[in-house]
Amino acid sequence: MSKMATAWRQLPHLWMALLAVAALALAVSLAVACGNGQDEGSSPTAVLTITPEGQTPSATTVPTIDAEELSERGPFSVGVTTLTLVDESRPTDANGSYAGTDSRTLVTEVWYPAEVETQATEVRNATLDLSQAPYPLIVFSHGYTAVRRQAVYYTTHLASHGYIVISPDYPLSNGMAPGGPRSGDVLNQPGDVSFLIDSFLAFSEDPGNTFEGAIDETAIGLTGHSLGGLTTILTTFGPLADPRVKAAAPLSAPACLVGAETYEGSDTPVLVIGGTDDQVVSFDSIRQTYDAASPPKYLLALVGGNHLRFGDGDMEDPDPGALQSVGGETFLQDSLRVMQATGADPTTCPEAEISDQDLDADRLHELTCLFATAFFNHYLKGDEGAASVLTSEFAQTIPEAELDIGQSSSE
Repeated sequence: MSKMATAWRQLPHLWMALLAVAALALAVSLAVACGNGQDEGSSPTAVLTITPEGQTPSATTVPTIDAEELSERGPFSVGVTTLTLVDESRPTDANGSYAGTDSRTLVTEVWYPAEVETQATEVRNATLDLSQAPYPLIVFSHGYTAVRRQAVYYTTHLASHGYIVISPDYPLSNGMAPGGPRSGDVLNQPGDVSFLIDSFLAFSEDPGNTFEGAIDETAIGLTGHSLGGLTTILTTFGPLADPRVKAAAPLSAPACLVGAETYEGSDTPVLVIGGTDDQVVSFDSIRQTYDAASPPKYLLALVGGNHLRFGDGDMEDPDPGALQSVGGETFLQDSLRVMQATGADPTTCPEAEISDQDLDADRLHELTCLFATAFFNHYLKGDEGAASVLTSEFAQTIPEAELDIGQSSSE
């Protein structure tokens, strides 16, 4: 059997699944608000109390907060705008019928705290609220075949809590890429992230720019879903890492494509989030970043959560039994190229497990927003109260959440 055929047999449960969800990812277009508060007449969610039942915080513990505030929309209204940014220093590779170009164009969505009175999820081109600037900057990376507005519930939630969030359409992995989406371009996406960070820090220093004085250059975070989670990992750890990144939260990332040595020499805080019922990227693959990274690190398992519900909308993952007919030499070559670049072992990509548990989209969104906001508030804003959410004691009050923690000796 050829080396390529052997590798193909080792990777079907990850890469063939990613191909199977490509069309579904393009169909996700609903902007689901994250935690817009309780519907009128409903009762509060008891599991979001910060102090475990029967315990009271002592004067010497980390300050506590109302965790429900982090799961709901924050105090800011949210503006959104679209920018087209061009990196003239790096090319876009040829791709099928597409000849390539000597630059990389990034159509980028930007969400930010806004000076507007509204209950809307977002307001296009609203005035930036500078009352509490500078704000941390977070880059969200979309998944394979997805688009920059893949998870509006999440990006607008972060912006409502005082973040500037930017999300590009990556040149060759988005659903409308010329020549068709290519997963292998993920190796170029850390460079795109660094270019975006450069651009927005320059905007913040540019007199008269919309974002003048808006961004805290010392507080930069990354997050992203699936292939975008892989982009987050590669831009945080290893030879493609940007040293300005202070915290990272990959969602459902295929971490089995990253060799363990990639994480050596870095102590950047990381929150790994995944669903235990993910049929596209198995949870055993997702957790490999947590296993290999140095503290401080967190692993949030959302019990019954799948893969596609981390985006907007509510969709089931594809049936693993239907994945075997999906494939292609180009896709396999891309996957092997990524693994070769990171020193990964194809045999570490395990098959997803199936259970009868099911976490609905609204609850998955709520918990993702809660823990990610607490994580970024703690590590980008220095909010010690938010750290009390990132504890096993708190996670134990939430039936759908299991939290593993690896702390540094100083914490």
